Amino acid sequence: MHTLVILSRMLKSLKIEITLIISYSFILVFYCSNPYAINPIEFTLYTKYLLPIGFFVWFLFSSRLNILLLRSIPHEWLVLNKLVHRPMAIQLRHVSTAFLCFLAIQIILGIVIATVNMMIFSSGFDNFILTFKLYIIYFMFPLLWSWIAGGAISCAQILFPPKKAILFSFILLTWITLLFCLEYRQNSFNIFIDNRWPYIDPIHSLAYLEHNLLFKLIFLTCSILVVFIFIMIKHKIIVSLISIAFLFFITYGVYSAEYNLQIDKKLLANDYQLYQQVEDTVKNNTEMTDNWRITGVDLEAESEYPIRIRLSIDKGSDLVRFSINEQFSISHVLSQNKNLEFEQYRNVVEIATNGVQSLTIYYEETLGTSFFPITSNVIYLPAESNWYPQYKNLKQYTVDSIGNFHSNVETNSCKRNEIVFGQSNYSWQGNNPNCLSIIKGPYERLEIHDTDLVIYQPFTTKRSNYVELKEHLLVVQNELCQLFYSSKDKLNCSVDPHSIVITPKSIGTDAFSLYDSTTHNGQYTFYVNPFLDVNDRPVTTHLMELSTFLIPYRLLEDEKLSILVSQYLNEKLDIETTGYINWVRDSSSITSEEWDDFSGLSIGDKEKILKHMFSEPRSGG
Repeated sequence: MHTLVILSRMLKSLKIEITLIISYSFILVFYCSNPYAINPIEFTLYTKYLLPIGFFVWFLFSSRLNILLLRSIPHEWLVLNKLVHRPMAIQLRHVSTAFLCFLAIQIILGIVIATVNMMIFSSGFDNFILTFKLYIIYFMFPLLWSWIAGGAISCAQILFPPKKAILFSFILLTWITLLFCLEYRQNSFNIFIDNRWPYIDPIHSLAYLEHNLLFKLIFLTCSILVVFIFIMIKHKIIVSLISIAFLFFITYGVYSAEYNLQIDKKLLANDYQLYQQVEDTVKNNTEMTDNWRITGVDLEAESEYPIRIRLSIDKGSDLVRFSINEQFSISHVLSQNKNLEFEQYRNVVEIATNGVQSLTIYYEETLGTSFFPITSNVIYLPAESNWYPQYKNLKQYTVDSIGNFHSNVETNSCKRNEIVFGQSNYSWQGNNPNCLSIIKGPYERLEIHDTDLVIYQPFTTKRSNYVELKEHLLVVQNELCQLFYSSKDKLNCSVDPHSIVITPKSIGTDAFSLYDSTTHNGQYTFYVNPFLDVNDRPVTTHLMELSTFLIPYRLLEDEKLSILVSQYLNEKLDIETTGYINWVRDSSSITSEEWDDFSGLSIGDKEKILKHMFSEPRSGG
């Protein structure tokens, strides 16, 4: 209690600093709880604006308060007169109490921001935990560094002679200033400020939070170690050289480690290489063979051969041919420790089996692409990516007439999608996996009413919103079945949604397209634009509108018909639109006159036109 009394007395003499702290805290909460944010974690991007200010404010407050607390006890006089047995312990208790108060303030701010964001985005407790954790990593630890730096300079002024204290302060402040300059001038240096291009790095910045926290702790610890270096070494020139060398090597080491973790540039480079490959590809109508079966799958993300597929071959077969996603290249094929000859042209692989009855396919080492990465922290290999051999010559990518790159153009149907979640090493054995998806990264997995959901963390929301989305998907499916009853089997009218995946789409593609979903046999995947302006609505609300043209396109395989069906569904189901369908229509073959004419019809007339269009021969999307 005596410590708190002294602390409160010291605070009375820091009115200006306290005013700055209160003002900054209000601004921090206001901006980090912005109801017009792009997604629940957008506040992490505000570090570029708020952290330098906050660092200065808390540094000033810490240095001033700690000096007052340290000087509140006449240490030398008490020791000289032997009035107190351990006066330094009293000073330490005062400083520690102030530090604990700082931590309490930061935790309260984190709780407030996480709570407000949870209410704004209609999200559940999982999103509260995520937001709170992000606040701790992106804001509290940098501000903790400023507090410790301010306290270190205060200790230097008390413990060191004046010249040595000035030298210590100069070295520490110069180092901190240099770090902030690197943050703003070097896109590859991002320890405290999320200042990178692209503006939102959806998957990969969230996947390396532990490394980000570790780097912050290293710099925080270095500030303390420099104090001990100055205490142990008395000679000013020697201590200066050692401190500067120590800080330089630490900074360079962290920079190198952090740079190696930034894989988005490598993925985008792989995207560009894949884009050129797809753009130059001539349609290959070669038939695949069905004389093989998959009997084993091994995934080791950091291995020299990250994917290995084992096949059994029918007797008397001299050749097998299958298709795979062309972002993967085959390294070699082995059978009984002997290499088999093979040829890969884009997505088609042909192996001369020479009568063997089993073989193992080894994929070349790769990080993948931004569509389907395969790293130690992030793996996204959904079944529709066709990452393992397929019996059909499936077209996985396309480049449209205006040069936009799309994935998931054609997918293989399956009865059930098995989702392997959170594993970077996985093995499967059996007889032909139906649909096998491997997902690891910043995702949440939950089950709602017998439906398996995998959600990208910033898109998490209340369970009731997922229930509403599932019911909406059923309504859209039923409406399509009633409208096109003659093809009810093709439309999976009797199948309820049993898996839903919501993931950010590749940062290298356009904002919206008809390829942003896959659906087959009750399995839905939605690729959502990470720049989606959700405002005060959860992402599930947007998917209700997006699904009205994404699902019809996947089921009907007709661009014009699907867009008109979407207009019909939005009107019939009374869906409040935000203009997504208009953006898609603008890049389609539908003219403004056709759109206006169709929009002006009654629901009954629209149904007749849609049924007539469906009954006519179609060339596809």
